[in-house]
Amino acid sequence: MTQAEQFYPGLHEQDAKYSAGEYHMASLLNHGVLLGWLRQFSAKPLRILDVGVGKGLFLREFVQGVRERSAVKDFRLTGTDLVLSPKNFHAEVSPDFKFVQLNLDGNTLPFDDESYDLVCCNHVLEHIFQTEKLVREFRRVVSPQGMCLISVPNLAAWVNRIFFLFAGQPLGSELGTETVTYGFWPTFMQKKLEPFRPSGHIRDFTPRGLEDLTRRCGFKTVGWWKKSLGPIARLGKWAGRNMGILLRPQ
Repeated sequence: MTQAEQFYPGLHEQDAKYSAGEYHMASLLNHGVLLGWLRQFSAKPLRILDVGVGKGLFLREFVQGVRERSAVKDFRLTGTDLVLSPKNFHAEVSPDFKFVQLNLDGNTLPFDDESYDLVCCNHVLEHIFQTEKLVREFRRVVSPQGMCLISVPNLAAWVNRIFFLFAGQPLGSELGTETVTYGFWPTFMQKKLEPFRPSGHIRDFTPRGLEDLTRRCGFKTVGWWKKSLGPIARLGKWAGRNMGILLRPQ
């Protein structure tokens, strides 16, 4: 058993909210690039693969929002993750939702080439050692007319730039498995973060870094998702602590 296969089940058991992160869904569902792309599925099923589906909250809300905002009514939905999260919402995603349990780091996705129209991957790449291999798997399973959505913590977020000025540790970057408080200044920040536990982040991403990585793996950028909540995150596509990138196959 790998370190990851020992670490993550414990997080799911100890933290009922683990893998149930917050996100600004409206900014994604109202994205012009996404809405234009969805028009092709008014008369055929939209096949979605959620890589790192967690509890299924994102997929449930995304499918509901697409139904409300577009002519898409028929979905084929699959989710995969290292852990089958307890108290999940998979049954609410769809009665026909299919879950596949899989260690995503270094393994081939058990799906045929070009078998999905949309591949979603929310807050998974920061946990992955072989990032290029996984993104190339996204490229393999997505259809030529398909789209890929990847979201990760944003190392270049405005709040992190302030921490950098004082040689501090940025939010979302983890140095160990015992605490997330290392490197934060002033000290009241350490006390504020003390209740939070490390979630297994081993990679950090800036917008340019994420774009370069995905381009190397066969994608081109077609848009950005202002993923984070709050007024600061709405100021710019890269302002928030988290960011999402919309990709099409090259």
